[in-house]
Amino acid sequence: MTINILDRATISKIAAGEIIENPASIVKELLENSIDAKASNILIDIKGSPCDYIKISDDGVGMTKDDLKIAFLRHSTSKLKSIEDLANIYSLGFRGEALASISSISKVEVLTRHKDEKSGLKAEVVEGKISEISNLAMQEGTTFYIRDVFYNTPVRKKYLKNDNTEFNNIYDIVSKIALSNPHISIRLRRDGKIILNSIAHENELNHIYSILGRDIASKLIKLDFSSSSYKIKAYISNNELFRSNRSHQYIFINNRYVKSNEISKAIEDVYYSLIPLNRYPVFVLYVEIDPILIDVNIHPKKQEVKFSEINNLTEILRNLVKDALIPKRVVSNKTPKKEEEKVDNLNIFDIFNKAKKDSSDDSASTFAENKNMDYQFLDMAAEDQDSYSDTKEEIILEDNNTNNITKEIDEEEIKEDQDKKIDINLLKCDFVGILFNTFIILEDKSSDSFFLIDQHAAHERIMYEKYKKQYENSNIYSQLLLTPEIIHLNPKEKDLVNTNSELLKKLGFDFDDFGDNEIVIRQTPMLFGSNISKNFIYEIIDSLEDVRNSVYEVDPYKIMKKACKSAVKAGDKLSYKEVETLIQTLISCDNPYTCPHGRPTVIELNKYAIEKVFLR
Repeated sequence: MTINILDRATISKIAAGEIIENPASIVKELLENSIDAKASNILIDIKGSPCDYIKISDDGVGMTKDDLKIAFLRHSTSKLKSIEDLANIYSLGFRGEALASISSISKVEVLTRHKDEKSGLKAEVVEGKISEISNLAMQEGTTFYIRDVFYNTPVRKKYLKNDNTEFNNIYDIVSKIALSNPHISIRLRRDGKIILNSIAHENELNHIYSILGRDIASKLIKLDFSSSSYKIKAYISNNELFRSNRSHQYIFINNRYVKSNEISKAIEDVYYSLIPLNRYPVFVLYVEIDPILIDVNIHPKKQEVKFSEINNLTEILRNLVKDALIPKRVVSNKTPKKEEEKVDNLNIFDIFNKAKKDSSDDSASTFAENKNMDYQFLDMAAEDQDSYSDTKEEIILEDNNTNNITKEIDEEEIKEDQDKKIDINLLKCDFVGILFNTFIILEDKSSDSFFLIDQHAAHERIMYEKYKKQYENSNIYSQLLLTPEIIHLNPKEKDLVNTNSELLKKLGFDFDDFGDNEIVIRQTPMLFGSNISKNFIYEIIDSLEDVRNSVYEVDPYKIMKKACKSAVKAGDKLSYKEVETLIQTLISCDNPYTCPHGRPTVIELNKYAIEKVFLR
């Protein structure tokens, strides 16, 4: 084996791979350079494919001719002079690798004018080499034109995503950097259209609003803290605002966006039991810290930092969030609007009206109106009731207030369904009661056993299969929203909606564009209930990304699991008629044993297990 020394060009391309993964990496590095150059206004312009054309202009201090000559050499930087400076880094860039890496895999043109010079300079850079530098008239600042990204490394270009995905990556980077710099106006433009307009503002909440939109900014709580080691400013979500992932958690250490599981976990702990399980709070956190307490020189992306006293910081954050959040908890307003009382006049509620008419039990109607399960549950029971048409029902209320459900079952039906349905003997059991307003207790005296049915898991399964059958038969029932819901989306979310618009419409949603960054929801699936929150709509959109099987396909059945949002909850009080209908409908499901998420709907215990507990 012969050992070779690589040539300069090869070394540059290999090293560039650690810094420049995609066009978004280029935007990040140049944007951070503009901020370090004390720019007040920055414009990022993308035309066509992000690999074809990137322009970044700023009004910063600019470069002199001497600066320009060495700017594209590897490890040339204005931020460090010695190794001691690494312990006191406040700038975003410091390694001196970005410009060298960018110029080694793309064609670069730079225009710059230093604040102390009367004219500007222009130079072209190809594979790290600067062509002749010429003079030109221009404003103070620097403009970079980046063209033909990865033109000389086609293998890397082959693994880039489609243009929309690559632009969404750019948007994500720009929005995070914009959030960390409220004193700078940053605009992102695509093919002449302004996509992000981050307006410099003394009021940070207004600045956040210009980037993240009203839906988030209106539900944020501000908190402040200052000590000898830390200065903390944060905007945390109230208990009404949450998301299905951590993509809206923004952590900035000395104005640098970073990821920190320890910080995220500390804040999330406070929200436990205040927001639904498997949901995450939204927050924008700014921490100023003595640079000697952190190490930012861990990874070329500089998104990871190492804290010397992380436990101190997380404890401070935990207490700050607790003190700010707990007193400002809000009660979600789920009261239907007055005009919603007129919904019976709409044709889309014919199914509900029929279900109410066919039901002879007043409690079933009350259940439908109060539990938001009307057309979802009772209509489903009516459809599935055909297979139980010979069943005779009698509800007996005994003098001691013990309530039993007794039945006469057609033996032929039992024989036909036994192989594929949950134990039909559930209908023969005595109804004992409901434990904790959650677990339905049925006693089977013939086998010295009893069953516990989780009312929430059971109803989730019922609703999921109802929705699934409607989808597969292209017959999903939708409800018209009396007040259309306007949803603010970032470009990535908007792209997900547009890419999957046919699927969403087939799933029962009807929506239209409502400006560049908004859509208006006009109809939603009935099974999702009548009071759909914006959080729920955002979760549906997030799931388009989370459940993607491939770059071409989204699994609709995983989206359908969201239908369980309007299912009966643990703690909801059910009448005995409602329990009876729930059990009958569950038995008729194709897969009654688990909820759509895999949790059991029913478990069986026997007398012997209880006797062992009592040492009998």
